[in-house]
Amino acid sequence: MKKKILIDATPVVPFVDGLSNYIINLIKYLPAESFNEFEYTVLLNKGLKKEEFTSFVRCGNFKILEKKIAPIGPERDWDMFWFLLKYKSRFDLIHITSNNYPFALGKGICTIHDITFKSYFDHPKYSFKLATKYMNAVIKHCLKKSTVIIAVSNSTKAELTKWYHLNDKAQDKIKVIYEGWEHLTEYRSNKVCTDEFVSINEYIFYLGTFRIHKNISNLLRAFSLALAHIPSNKKLAISGSSKKLNLKDKEFLKEINRHEERIVFTGYLTNECVEKYFQNADAYILPSLSEGFGIPVLEAFYYNTPVLCSNTTSLPEVAGKAAIYFDPYNVQDIANAIIKFYNNPIQSENLIKSGKEQLQKFSWSKTAQETVQVYKKICNDI
Repeated sequence: MKKKILIDATPVVPFVDGLSNYIINLIKYLPAESFNEFEYTVLLNKGLKKEEFTSFVRCGNFKILEKKIAPIGPERDWDMFWFLLKYKSRFDLIHITSNNYPFALGKGICTIHDITFKSYFDHPKYSFKLATKYMNAVIKHCLKKSTVIIAVSNSTKAELTKWYHLNDKAQDKIKVIYEGWEHLTEYRSNKVCTDEFVSINEYIFYLGTFRIHKNISNLLRAFSLALAHIPSNKKLAISGSSKKLNLKDKEFLKEINRHEERIVFTGYLTNECVEKYFQNADAYILPSLSEGFGIPVLEAFYYNTPVLCSNTTSLPEVAGKAAIYFDPYNVQDIANAIIKFYNNPIQSENLIKSGKEQLQKFSWSKTAQETVQVYKKICNDI
């Protein structure tokens, strides 16, 4: 008899984000032969408007449950309590695909993507004082009660070990399974990017959020220091709106661009324009203080874009020898990396070549296959 696996897809949201990418591609790339051994049920958030994904699940060999469940926070725990009360006994194994492991669930699988909140917490929606204590309690429960934890990098596993003082036994139940990039090959559109900047300028590109751990403040200051040492036509293109900057950074940006616009905020970028910005960029820069994995690095490799990135947390693990590294806490060091890149044109070709090689170490197929091996091991032990 097939073992029944429930995969939690309730954190999937309509817009593009890293967690949604992970869940969608884990499900898409489940090995065909694994359906002979497992009966997969996908738990969808009722009313999810992501037609391409929901259609794939409905047309595939999956059972579907649709329930209204909050993606994060105490409300999610309340929703999951009632869901698990009714449905938990129907499954041999439940895979919670995000950090938000329900308090009502004992043995199961949890994928922990990062614990950035331990060092940097500035979520615009969940800023109440008890938020970090709640999130900390969730991770502690997960570490104690789950059967296996999947960490998306060795760095994430090391962070868990450090912050929660895990002994050897606790560390042994953490399995590192990397993420992938093939979703980039599946994107097809007849639309064209109409952004004029990307066609007529030479620039270093940053794609990401404006959260504190993304380190935009230091990036602005580093590029300012580099200006006198790089070609005068080079610019820094940052995705999103400058309105999201704090007041101090807005004033600094205004000063840098006083005589000529050298740092440009692109505004919202469509998928077509993200692709174009990567393809036309001199390099991609990621100055993060902390990353659980670092999918944008793989995106840059895919688009043959040289990478400059932080030497912290998971980024050296993902980028390998295919990046110019810098200390993200040191503004001058970031500036030096930019200067070094532009002062050695041959290095660009070497980085692109190394990036292609590094990219082959990761794949969603491998992610799904290794996850299924975890399913098998747990189910065989039941």
